[in-house]
Amino acid sequence: MRRIALLVLPLLFLAAELVLRAHGLPYWLWFNLDPSYLYLIGGLNLLQHAPPAAFQHPGVPVQLVVAAVAWFTPAADRLKDAEPILARASDVMLALDALALWFMGWRIWRRSDEALTPALFAQLAPFITMLTLKHGIEVEPEPLLLGAVALLVTALVEEGILPRATSLFGVAFAVALGAACKITFAPLGLAPLIVIRGGGRRVAYVVLTAVLFALWMIPEIPNLAPMAAWFIALAKGSGAYGRGPQTVVAWASYPHEFAKLFFARPLFLGAFALGLLALVVGRRGTPGARLLLALLASQLVQIVLVAKHASGHYILPALELAGPVLGLVWLLLVAGRVSPRAGRRLGAVAVVAIVAAQAVAFAKLDAETRSRAAGARSIDLARDLPRCARVYDFMASAPSAAWFYNDSYSGQRYAARLKALLPADDYFFEPWRQGIESWSGPVTAAALTAKYPCIALRSAEPHAVDDLAKQFGARFAHAARCRAGMEDILVAGAACPTPKP
Repeated sequence: MRRIALLVLPLLFLAAELVLRAHGLPYWLWFNLDPSYLYLIGGLNLLQHAPPAAFQHPGVPVQLVVAAVAWFTPAADRLKDAEPILARASDVMLALDALALWFMGWRIWRRSDEALTPALFAQLAPFITMLTLKHGIEVEPEPLLLGAVALLVTALVEEGILPRATSLFGVAFAVALGAACKITFAPLGLAPLIVIRGGGRRVAYVVLTAVLFALWMIPEIPNLAPMAAWFIALAKGSGAYGRGPQTVVAWASYPHEFAKLFFARPLFLGAFALGLLALVVGRRGTPGARLLLALLASQLVQIVLVAKHASGHYILPALELAGPVLGLVWLLLVAGRVSPRAGRRLGAVAVVAIVAAQAVAFAKLDAETRSRAAGARSIDLARDLPRCARVYDFMASAPSAAWFYNDSYSGQRYAARLKALLPADDYFFEPWRQGIESWSGPVTAAALTAKYPCIALRSAEPHAVDDLAKQFGARFAHAARCRAGMEDILVAGAACPTPKP
């Protein structure tokens, strides 16, 4: 019966993600297209023995998953089947996450004398914050980071109780995998250094992690020069993406950014505080106490690092570790101090209370996702304004916009083939490029004005369509203004389309 109980939370996580994803697709919607389509292009590049499209995270494992999935799609159909390929890649990552959560719970259960409560607390990792579920539907590093967190905790538990070659390989593999997905995972590599005993084993861990990380990076060898330049700039710059004064950190705002990350989520903050309490008054000198210290230290170090360029989803691994932290708090503070029956009941109440509270948050997130997706789909410019020139800003919902934005960002490898597949009257405006473009190259606002009886502009960026309209001069003097959910649409020469459910 207890073995079955260990399946509940992983399956609940999987069900929640699938429900959320069903309500939030397609991937070409403005809030999905970056970076899912970029990782799609990266996977397609790998199948052609070309370097990945993205190196900033670096994101190699995600692109390898996409490549593996796309391999089963005929080459001639891969661009046409973008959405199915992305959905199948998401399926793979979510299934791996659910399996990793179950495996973590099973090993904790076995290593804690078959105590179910700490295993269930650990499996709450994806429910600590709705950011995990929100980003889990995308094809991006975050879903695989959850699996890396679960594998790391599993290997650390084994290393702390029964050190052997497989546990050492496990911690090295988990850290290398996480860092290859997103470099902000690297601070969690501190945890094994605290848990592992003996200088020789620590050196072996560092060397093995470096080797495994290098193996993950093999597809990125052609990108090593721009990748190195990117990360050096990121380290030196005090602003976002390496911009701003080259003082490493914007010291005036850093304390505020750190506090914003650390104190924003009650479940994480409560687990961290209880973890500190358990270290002070709990049973010391045990593998559990050493592991708890390791997890708390790695959480803190990751937040210290990310506060330089503060963003909540960059600290997801630290937030997700709050589940295992609660499991260790239980072992150090509660187990052995109350009767087994009372402990099980109290633990069950706590787990159910957390799940119930987060279910309310999930319902809100799901409603928001439904609303955003329905709003974005309510107007389809290609369907509703077939005679118009349709100009999409870089954040706009349309299959062609998703492709152009990400293909242009990654070298326009597929532009010629996409031109033949996508509507001929779609045009694009990317802020980092020069003016309005088609798949064939730049076009002028005057040329579009002369060619088309009507012109539609679309963007999810505030005021972007108004700025874009200035290029057309008087043509947009009496334009119709429409809304498709959170996107602005301006139409010159035609009326606003009627939103459709």
